[in-house]
This record gives sequence, C-alpha cells and structure tokens, in this order.
Amino acid sequence: MISNRIVVRVFMTLLGASIPLNTQSVVNAAETCQAFRPLSGSGYEVRKSVSSTGVTPGVRNNWDTDFVVPPGTRFTRYIATITSETPENYNIIINFRFADNTARQVFRRDGARLVGGVPFQIIGEPPSASRQPIQINTNISGRQGATYRVGVSGCTKQ
Repeated sequence: MISNRIVVRVFMTLLGASIPLNTQSVVNAAETCQAFRPLSGSGYEVRKSVSSTGVTPGVRNNWDTDFVVPPGTRFTRYIATITSETPENYNIIINFRFADNTARQVFRRDGARLVGGVPFQIIGEPPSASRQPIQINTNISGRQGATYRVGVSGCTKQ
C-alpha cells in the first residue's frame, strides 16, 4: 500500500504524452496500490548508483531495473517512484513490457532534476484494460556514482 504524500512533480502519461498535474497526492482515496518486486533481488525497492556508460568493451551499465507485474490483476495505473539521495539530473525512461515480447515506452525525460530525498513519481496507464504489461522497466542514467532508489506499484480502482 502506498501512503498519501506530497509530490514535487507528478506526470500522467496518456498515449505516450506527458501531462503535468497539480496535485498533492498520487493515490486516490478510491484505489488500492500494490508494490511490485524487482525481477532480481528482494524487497520492493532497489537502491543503485549509476554506473559507467557501458561503451567500454566488456563493461555493462546498470541503468535498467525490471519490476514484475503480478498476474491476475487489472491495474488501472502504474506508479514509478524514484528518490535521489542528492540533488541530481537523471535521464529517465519507463517501458511497459508485454507477454507477446513487445514493449511500449510510456515516459522519457532527459535531464530530469530530482531533489535529494524527495520522491519523483511517474504515473503510466496501460494501453487498455485487456492489455496489461507483465513487467515495468525503468532505465535511469545520470552522473556516474549518483545514487537513487526506485520502486514501482500498480493501482486498482475499488
């Protein structure tokens, strides 16, 4: 369950476009939200420090984190929460991955300024109630060594 909290920036993604919202809570009173587990690891949130760009042969970056969407629930929206430990600029991409091996980019922002310790939340909706993603992919890059936490939740209307 996600608690109500003040959000500095909230963006709703509709059909691939970002629309800023002026709101103080990302969780509506008439919905229930469930945190997703990362594909590898434990818990519901992943802490990472941005690695190198991966352009050196044999060196990979760690920008991607995948979260598993539990089957059997039709989520009406998904919330990715990124919290930087210090003020930093990040390049953020959120992708929905589907069971038919296709993907859809639902959010992209280069140079997003995150305030240290303040959650930055991105809200995405599935393309339709019948087409639900099986994974939510977050791709976060920025200054090498910049540290952040990321988690993803899905919400249903009651």
